[in-house]
Amino acid sequence: MDQGRAINTQRRYREVLDSYVCPGVGGLTIREATVSRLDRFLKATTAKHGAASAKLAKTVLSAMLGLAARHDAVGANPLRDVAKVPASRKEVRALTVEEAGALRSGLHRWQLDSSPRGRKRPNDLLDVVDVMLATGARIGEALALRWKDVDLRAERPTLTVTGTVIYVSGEGMTIQEHPKSTNSRQRYFLPAFAVEMLLRRQVQQLEANPWDVVFPSSTGTLRDPGNFRKQWRSARDDIGFQWVTPHTFRKSVGTLLANSEGMASASAQPGHSNEQITSRHYVQKTHQAPDMTALLQSFGREVGSL
Repeated sequence: MDQGRAINTQRRYREVLDSYVCPGVGGLTIREATVSRLDRFLKATTAKHGAASAKLAKTVLSAMLGLAARHDAVGANPLRDVAKVPASRKEVRALTVEEAGALRSGLHRWQLDSSPRGRKRPNDLLDVVDVMLATGARIGEALALRWKDVDLRAERPTLTVTGTVIYVSGEGMTIQEHPKSTNSRQRYFLPAFAVEMLLRRQVQQLEANPWDVVFPSSTGTLRDPGNFRKQWRSARDDIGFQWVTPHTFRKSVGTLLANSEGMASASAQPGHSNEQITSRHYVQKTHQAPDMTALLQSFGREVGSL
């Protein structure tokens, strides 16, 4: 595996290799890995496991056969000539300002209510959500936020995304000292609602935790993003936002900024490498043409005047 890649990416590639590539074409020699055979494999993977898995399988195979080509074990990388894996993108859906307000209010009430089984519900899901809404950070980045990354004394308070929470086999949960992408490592100016929440947490946090994180688990350890997602699914179902995932908050930030400040600002906030990524994956389409009625009225002059 490429040691320059993030640990989670390496893990995902290993899963794809073990689950799809090796069972599907692992018995072929390099010379037998022809365009037609690989094309059939990718089409079968798409049909059985979906386009996303097929694309990852193609990426892994391309890296393997690219290495073979560089060492003259094969004349050229056959993955260059296979058919494209068909795109299966879902239309982006983001929260409106009104929906975000309703979600936050509903989540606040949900945290205060006791559960049907008498078990205490987590009381800070809303705080984590507020950090994501205030910055556009990913869930792993929000849970990796440390107090040293937060400056509430500045004239314009900020937080800096410096890493993300990941699971490492044999170690458990740890902080990877860089976020998913290089561009994601940046400082964010905070809106007032996020500043107020962080000040409150700073005052109420009675004991320091070993990682100095802003959002530790109930036992003071790093919070598992997977566990947070489970808690979120339980909450969202109860408050009527079944379609919202943690990544929806990132898309909501992108959509709000794109509609208000333009695509350049929407792309800069989450740290995307280009505006096309933001437009394609993070901004909800309005499906509404601009209001050009005054201009188009020129076509509608009275027939008798022509």
